[in-house]
Amino acid sequence: MNEKILAKMIESVNRHIAAVTKSLEDLMKEKDPTILAKDGNEYYIEPKELEFIANFVDEAERKKFKIPIILEMCDVGGERVVFVRDKAHIEFIKKAFGFDRIVGGNLLIYLYELPAIRRKLRTASQVMFRVEL
Repeated sequence: MNEKILAKMIESVNRHIAAVTKSLEDLMKEKDPTILAKDGNEYYIEPKELEFIANFVDEAERKKFKIPIILEMCDVGGERVVFVRDKAHIEFIKKAFGFDRIVGGNLLIYLYELPAIRRKLRTASQVMFRVEL
């Protein structure tokens, strides 16, 4: 399989990723909080998840804290791991879940740790797939 075909396949797998992010503060004000995805669909964000996040994010930071939280699945040395690259998201996950494995400025999460995050943030987080070509 050539690289161009593989890149198109990964792009199609990631169509659910948000096209535009919104701040935690703005989403908390919406009656029915939604995010527009690259596939054109609007995805509902559970208010209880926004409240959970708000418990760990200072009120002054809520305007800058972007939703969704992107969990980037990668293959590193034959092992699948998840990276969180956004600094605010890293700080939130450290406080809320206790994960603090920082590698190259990014938070590294092992696959067995991912369900704890996804259970609490089913709609406020998104898994993105990355393949290095």
